[in-house]
Amino acid sequence: MTTPTERPRRDGDLLRDLRRGLLVAAICLLAFIALTVPMVVDRSAPPLLGAIDRWWRELVQPPSSWAESASEVLRFLGSGWVMVPLRLAVAAWLLVRRRWIDLAVWLLAWAAADLVTAVLKPSIARMRPDLSHASSFPSAHAKTAAQVAIALVLVATSPWRSRALAWALAIAWIVAMGLSRTVLDEHFLSDVIAGSLLGAGCAVGVAGLAQRRRDRRADGAYASGRESRK
Repeated sequence: MTTPTERPRRDGDLLRDLRRGLLVAAICLLAFIALTVPMVVDRSAPPLLGAIDRWWRELVQPPSSWAESASEVLRFLGSGWVMVPLRLAVAAWLLVRRRWIDLAVWLLAWAAADLVTAVLKPSIARMRPDLSHASSFPSAHAKTAAQVAIALVLVATSPWRSRALAWALAIAWIVAMGLSRTVLDEHFLSDVIAGSLLGAGCAVGVAGLAQRRRDRRADGAYASGRESRK
């Protein structure tokens, strides 16, 4: 007899505690909205966030040579040149294994996070700290780092086994990517926090909704089967 932590992983097994996962997703997305509202009010000097952004920028600028070099590497690793092929490779892997629910979650989380970012960047048009472009909020690198890292943990590891190392690596990657964007002076701190929250919220939220739908359909099929046998 197996315990709940030893049972085999099925397609759509993404979160061990579905209710907690949906709560985490809701908190991330609500926090993202809370950061977006000040940008809509005043993109050049958002209330409260502007002071925090200035403080952080003064803290990390100018960066040391090693921090700048490491950030350049992270910028490339987080770019579409790397992330798009990685996303497609994971999608192909899930397709070959016929993990349809996991595949849907992987693609929908990607699409949702990218769609929101694509709409907000030109709509808010916040100037980057280095004045290079009016596309600072939210950070696409931070969004992608969070969405890919968290979704990868969900689809590539089992919720019925320890995920401590996987979560630690994912969080370290998200934090490193976010910090690197501020070190290169291409984003404000609020940009990368917002992007990270958006990516994380989409990954966990889509996973939770898909898993809940699967479970409800399974419960419905089970109930119908019992009725038909009466």
